[in-house]
Amino acid sequence: MGNTLWFITILRDQPWIGFLIGLLFLAFMFGSKNLVVYLYSRSQEKKKRSAGIENPVEKTLSAK
Repeated sequence: MGNTLWFITILRDQPWIGFLIGLLFLAFMFGSKNLVVYLYSRSQEKKKRSAGIENPVEKTLSAK
């Protein structure tokens, strides 16, 4: 069956690989969260626009 602890052995011998894996995981998690938030806000904006509700920020900016 082989050595099933090969990953732990690599991390023990070369801890910088674990650090890089951690950074990639962190970037992936925050990136996916930001993507979900962006897509949700875009969806809500489309719903508001189709319902005829104006964005109050746009209204105040256009009045200036």
